[in-house]
Amino acid sequence: MSYDFDNLKIIYNKIYEVAVQIGQLIDRKIYTELVTFLNKKEQLYKESGALIEKLKTTGEDLSSLTEICTKIQKQEQSNITALTMLRDKIKKALNYANKRTKLLNAY
Repeated sequence: MSYDFDNLKIIYNKIYEVAVQIGQLIDRKIYTELVTFLNKKEQLYKESGALIEKLKTTGEDLSSLTEICTKIQKQEQSNITALTMLRDKIKKALNYANKRTKLLNAY
């Protein structure tokens, strides 16, 4: 295994850790911190993309990263599901508030 492969593995582990931290922030309803972690995760994805391109040119086998990629994917899906539920809840509350405001304005 090469130095670039080891770095890619480290970056994937960091991506997973950040995804877990995002999930914890969602669970604890600390939404103001999400942007920082999402930006950090985006930067890690950019770094991993560059390393993947390097490793493709060398023909190195990346199949051993399947496990960590699956863990990342599951965590990301969990985060998306939680945020989607939150979004739906906010939409419902906004619709109720809008209807109530219209009703109050009618009188």
